[in-house]
Amino acid sequence: MLRKTLKGWLFDVYPSKNGITIWLIDEDGVKYLCYDSFAPEFYLNLNDKDLKRAENIATCLQSQYPITFERTKKIELYSNEELTVLSIKVRDTQKHREVVSIFEKYFPPFAFFNSDVPIAQLYLYSRGLFPLAYGEYFIDERNKLTGYNLLDSRDAFEYKLPPLSIMQLRNANNFVPPRYKPAIILEVTYEGRTYVIEQQDEIIETLNWHIHRFDPDIILTEYGDSTLIPLLISASERLEVPLLFNRDVNANYITTRESSFFQYGRVVHKDGAFEFAGRWHIDIHNSFTVAESYLDGLYDIARLTQIPIQRQARASIGTGLSSIQLSWAHQNGVLIPAKKREPEEFKPASTLLLADRGGLIFQPPIGYHENVAELDFVSMYPTIMVVHNISPETINCRCCNGEGKTVPELGYRICGKRQGIVPQTLRSVLQKRAYYKKKKQELKATNNPLWQIYDRRQSALKWMLVTCFGYLGYKNARFGKIEAHESVNAFSRDAILQAKEIAESNGFTLLHAIIDCMWLKKEGATETDYLMLCKEIEAKVGIDISLEGIYNWILFPASKMDVHLPTANRYVGCYRNGELKIRGIEVRRKDTPRFIKNMQMAMMEKFSEAKSLLELDDLLPQVLEIVVSNVSVLRSGEVNPMELVIKKHISQEADEYGNNSISAVVTKMLQSSGINLAPGESIEFIIIDQSGKSTPEKAKPLSLYAFEDGYDIEKYTELALKTAETMLLPFGYDIEKLKNLCGIVRKKKKFKKVPELNLFD
Repeated sequence: MLRKTLKGWLFDVYPSKNGITIWLIDEDGVKYLCYDSFAPEFYLNLNDKDLKRAENIATCLQSQYPITFERTKKIELYSNEELTVLSIKVRDTQKHREVVSIFEKYFPPFAFFNSDVPIAQLYLYSRGLFPLAYGEYFIDERNKLTGYNLLDSRDAFEYKLPPLSIMQLRNANNFVPPRYKPAIILEVTYEGRTYVIEQQDEIIETLNWHIHRFDPDIILTEYGDSTLIPLLISASERLEVPLLFNRDVNANYITTRESSFFQYGRVVHKDGAFEFAGRWHIDIHNSFTVAESYLDGLYDIARLTQIPIQRQARASIGTGLSSIQLSWAHQNGVLIPAKKREPEEFKPASTLLLADRGGLIFQPPIGYHENVAELDFVSMYPTIMVVHNISPETINCRCCNGEGKTVPELGYRICGKRQGIVPQTLRSVLQKRAYYKKKKQELKATNNPLWQIYDRRQSALKWMLVTCFGYLGYKNARFGKIEAHESVNAFSRDAILQAKEIAESNGFTLLHAIIDCMWLKKEGATETDYLMLCKEIEAKVGIDISLEGIYNWILFPASKMDVHLPTANRYVGCYRNGELKIRGIEVRRKDTPRFIKNMQMAMMEKFSEAKSLLELDDLLPQVLEIVVSNVSVLRSGEVNPMELVIKKHISQEADEYGNNSISAVVTKMLQSSGINLAPGESIEFIIIDQSGKSTPEKAKPLSLYAFEDGYDIEKYTELALKTAETMLLPFGYDIEKLKNLCGIVRKKKKFKKVPELNLFD
């Protein structure tokens, strides 16, 4: 049998009538299509009576479906014992879900294992492959993958990437957000050039010509999932001209529906997806990973999680973390529950009061402080999980009979006989991120631009490490347990208390602490003193802690609700190198208009010239002048309205609002214009009359705004002064004093006429 050896990368995999369709890219960028047979397998854990019943059902189904079944042994994670289960293999990847659904009619959800893992991921787990895996791939004359020799590893710190070509698509619009634009003015960008397609009757043919000419591996879109691709598909159907997005002409798009859900106290919206076959479609507005770490971070995460690139781009960080655990379970013969099975243990009220707490926070003193150092524990929570072997199956395990190490305060027992699934899967993530951070620092020190690649990679892994703790106690996590979540919190509280005691014993004063960060001060302390303190804390606590920097000054602002109360997660400070660190205040908020952000940023940059509190006082008149001049321009009506756009997320559909809030008004106006938004989606608007006295239209959505609508001068003045107050209240300038400073003695009428402006600077 003839066999071809291809040296290159695994580009794409997806289920098809041939089993699994595989796309490879060789070192010259040439693409190859091949196939691999695959029979996904799921398991049923039932009593003897139901096991026989399941076998009878499987026997009956064999006349209609290509399935085989047998009893086998698999490991249950929590007990670490082998269970007898019924293994059912489906030799048609496109029939797998159908077969599972039939069995779901007869047996409860908790009887199913490995039944809802996406087929492409299950294939990659089974073969030990991963996206962008470099190696030698062997293909026979029928284009069947017969074997491979990987020259790469999921955990590799350094790896080669294929030569990938990128095309960008966007619905061109200089005013209305692209997702609100029903007509298409298509911008196609590749090889450094941009082509604009305006003729609606020719848009599909012209786009197909560009795709055929360039043959991109990646199509990057703006709002592609929510708007652009559906519009292009509609145009394709109307014109009866097929779109050539898929390299595999025999495949359909893989689509998912949009959804809205409640997450961490707010309603979140997730767009549906349009995935292509044989090339990647990545919507930059529907990918958290791409937004935070661009393609370099996406590649690194997908290699680690074994989730195909297009799905990983749209997946939550928790989904990626879960996939690493599922892969480990699959490789180690551990059953993967379709539904979470481990309930919360019964606790007396006394234990519940101790356990149901988060990390430790010490509230800061309000105002400006000088010569303050920030110390950060490095990846505190994941390190705690790895160092202390915290995992769902290791907390109050069933094998140690009350022996072993205990969790501080709570007394939970930690297994001493086996290492948990969580520490085993997190260790490589911690190691990779530590390597990338070190490499970034080395390259940045020599002005090597490659430092940005390592920065993006470490950023992607950072978010995985940030979410791993929350996922440990997430109600739907397959391998989750609330007691494990509580244990990590207990160890973190213990660590920060130990660090505080060590610091204070060395003469340092604790100003503030948030879970894994500390702000310390000591008269005359040098950088060396803080570094020595870090070493002492590391030695006693067992977790690395780093000196983030020493501030010339740092501001802990007062609460907006009560000026006598501090806030834990809002601050701005200037390091000794002049770099600003900003958390939680207006300039970082998505709902702050750009004009007001720019004003506050100018205030901070002026203050950043100060090396001490005394110098801050000296700069105060110049900062006040920044406020006065910005408010003056604002009240003159000469501000570009595009700099006053406010962005908010809606919590309900238009018809569900029972009040007359700005969000309700804007959402209903959009609905009247044919734009129906789902809960969790964002709206962009300009306030034109907050009071609603002059017009019932308190605000106009950006897509319906006309320049003669003007803007509400009084409301935007109030927003600007409240923002300035954040920085100036410690100097005695509250909003009333700032109004007097700006000469605001009476309300001005809403500005109605906007002069000619360059709107798109």
